[in-house]
Amino acid sequence: MPITAFLHTHVLVVILFLLLFTTKTVLLLLNKRDALTKLRNKTKVVEMILGTLILITGGWMLFNYNGIPSWLITKVVLVLVAIPLGIVGLKRENKVLAVLALFIFLYVYGVAETDSLTMKKETATTGVIDTPETDAAETGDSTLSTSETAHQEIVSSMNATALANAEKIFVQQCATCHGEDGTKGVSGAANLTESQLSLNDRKGVIANGRGLMPAFGEQLSEQELDEVAAYTMTLKK
Repeated sequence: MPITAFLHTHVLVVILFLLLFTTKTVLLLLNKRDALTKLRNKTKVVEMILGTLILITGGWMLFNYNGIPSWLITKVVLVLVAIPLGIVGLKRENKVLAVLALFIFLYVYGVAETDSLTMKKETATTGVIDTPETDAAETGDSTLSTSETAHQEIVSSMNATALANAEKIFVQQCATCHGEDGTKGVSGAANLTESQLSLNDRKGVIANGRGLMPAFGEQLSEQELDEVAAYTMTLKK
């Protein structure tokens, strides 16, 4: 998926930028001004390339984001604040500004990885925190409140062909961010072993997308959406 390539490129250039900025800040704190000057002179082109890539990939993902949450707005604002602070701090060799900018960059990176201003992974992905009980109410199936029973019934309700097809689609389209076991969590992707979303809600997210996750409603048939949603339920612990 194109968005996956943009996501991985964005993460890579951000990490490289952070490593470079951290190195310069450390040199400044250690009063290695000659080494800092040499490094700044040698990496001017690199910084321009990294900055351009961050803007292009970040802007593209922001444009394609399905609904802009408050943490993302805060992230963008903080980045816009940290960039001039970092530039001024290093140029004028102001340790306070450089360290402040570094802390902001690191915080923003943590926010981006967790999709949360508190930098804590959230298993709930809608405005209402779903529980096994609400899952049962939404789907009309009381067995969903008992995870082990639900898993067995979901698997048994799918024939071998449907299950294999759903797994194939999941591995091809979803595993890059979610992982084949549902726990990878790239850039805030939900941990599918812990998610309390109902079967219907999972189908809705797959069909319509959420955050950086693209919509698959036009790529998959109604039956495939049902099967993939059901397959993700089998990943729950």
